[in-house]
Amino acid sequence: MKEYSVRTQLTLCYLLVTSAALLLFGVLSFGALRFALIQAKKTHLQGREQRLIQFLENNQAKKNPLPLPEQLENYAVVTHEGNLFEIRNAEGSLLFPRTVDGANLISAGRSDCSQRTFFYQKLEHQPGLAMCHQVELLGRPAILFIGGALDQEFSILRMYRNALLLLTPGLLSLAAVSGYLLSRHALRSVGRMTKAAVNIGIGNLSARLPVPAARDEIQHLAISWNQLLGRLEDAVSRLSRFSADVSHDLRTSITVILAIAQLSLQRPRTAGEYRDDLNKIVGECRTASNLLDSLLSITRSENFSQEVAFQRIDVCELVVNGCRRVEELAESGGIILDWRIPEEAVYVEGDERLLQRLLGILLDNAIKYTPEEGEIAAEVSRTERGVVVTVRDTGVGMTEEVRRRIFERYYQGELRERETQAGNGLGLAIARWIAEAHHAELTVESVPAHSSVFRIEFPAAASQTI
Repeated sequence: MKEYSVRTQLTLCYLLVTSAALLLFGVLSFGALRFALIQAKKTHLQGREQRLIQFLENNQAKKNPLPLPEQLENYAVVTHEGNLFEIRNAEGSLLFPRTVDGANLISAGRSDCSQRTFFYQKLEHQPGLAMCHQVELLGRPAILFIGGALDQEFSILRMYRNALLLLTPGLLSLAAVSGYLLSRHALRSVGRMTKAAVNIGIGNLSARLPVPAARDEIQHLAISWNQLLGRLEDAVSRLSRFSADVSHDLRTSITVILAIAQLSLQRPRTAGEYRDDLNKIVGECRTASNLLDSLLSITRSENFSQEVAFQRIDVCELVVNGCRRVEELAESGGIILDWRIPEEAVYVEGDERLLQRLLGILLDNAIKYTPEEGEIAAEVSRTERGVVVTVRDTGVGMTEEVRRRIFERYYQGELRERETQAGNGLGLAIARWIAEAHHAELTVESVPAHSSVFRIEFPAAASQTI
């Protein structure tokens, strides 16, 4: 089936509705006019009946000596209705007129007229309306038949019908033009929105669609699209900034690796020097690897494509394994790492892989910003509100301003004491996302130049003790 434009569909729909309305109006108005004309004709026939009866009663009151047939003939001459009424006695014998042409016989086939009855019949070879009624004329029962031609009424109906037929094409044409203009006016806002949307590209996502003043569906559509453009602009902006940061950090790592390798190849070195160079290259590779891991994690978290597989996890075992994983890294920096867990096992419902990453981020940050001979402690405890995992350090701490923004994506406070441990501002943002995915609360307390305490508080509904 051929698809038409919205404007064409609206025009055709408007034309169809108008056609149906005109047809309904024509049929109903024609029927109403016909009913009114017939009712007027019936009233006219009843009036003639009353005038005839009144004529005879007046003659009787004046003691008119003429017999009834002659009185009726005089009435017919005066009113010019002699061929449009008949009078019969109770047995059905014709009293007036004396003779009737069979083609103009009003009473043909009519016997029961105790109640006033109307019927259609040919009168003088024309369609007409007749009435029969049993009455008393000069004290004697009689059946009165009165007829009236409907040629004038039918002529009026034909004129009205022809007028409707003549006006219909013009009205339909006017409806088509009006429908087109109305649809054009209704879709004018859509046209402006379309032109604005065509000019919006990846380079100018700040542009917005015009919002119509009328509070209708089109206004809601424009508002929804502008909200979508706002979210898209925000996502593209953050992705662009992050891509620039990633490109810079990766280029820096590759440049350092290339420079070290080129210098090593340019002149002979001792085995110890080669080992030092290789350690530097390994360090840069780890930095790049961690950056790529952060990129993958942040992409998944923002697109909600990473599913959280909940299962029963021993929090004490999770903390012990996490600390042992970074134990050598802490020892190489001259930092004391310890953990404190309760004697009984403590369980929560969560994703073990994500919780390992969350704990690893907190421990890695603590090692990164804790000076030599500092201390780091990981603890597991239970409170009335649930299970709490705490990571404490005696590092550089942070100011109130940094503490408020520490969980923002890409934010990096001036906390570094070692240039070789540069971050990318994503770790704690990912940690916050993992905590929220487990309906847990991640908070931080810090004293500048003294210590920092990170707490992960799991709700009581997600934890249990065995």
